[in-house]
Amino acid sequence: MKSMNLKMTAAVLSCLGMLVSPVAAATPGIAPRDIALHQGGVLVGQIVDAKGVSIAKAQVSLFSAGKEVARTQSDSTGKFAVKGLKGGVYQVASENNQGVYRLWSAQTAPPSAQRGMMLVSDADIALGQGGQGGPFRGAANWVSQHPIITAAAIAGAIAIPIALDDDDDPPASP
Repeated sequence: MKSMNLKMTAAVLSCLGMLVSPVAAATPGIAPRDIALHQGGVLVGQIVDAKGVSIAKAQVSLFSAGKEVARTQSDSTGKFAVKGLKGGVYQVASENNQGVYRLWSAQTAPPSAQRGMMLVSDADIALGQGGQGGPFRGAANWVSQHPIITAAAIAGAIAIPIALDDDDDPPASP
């Protein structure tokens, strides 16, 4: 009976561990990069390719707690701006680029915070992460947009075999 309780406790703890925020788990061991917002909560940046060439009309999205809070498009020089943001941790994504950033209001930013961000779009890196053009792009996007359903499916895959395991047999004597 003790082993059944121990197994059930392990399954419950495993399930709870999977419900950790995707942003917090996105870059384990790597601190978000600090960016200072301009007056009025304006984030400025530029998107370039791996050779440093500006990318015009690129989509840039900001996510907070897994929900998209802003979307913009770069201009002809690759520059973009997003207004009305508050300080906090955001995931910033563009084609073939994704990162976690800690945005600070202009008055509270640490001296080391950058005054803008440069996003480098590199298809080779994103392909290795299942990004644009990757074989699992659709599945990866679905999983990232439905973390609770995904966690429930994984929890079921763990808990059902544990529950069905027949441990009622006494251990064999030596």
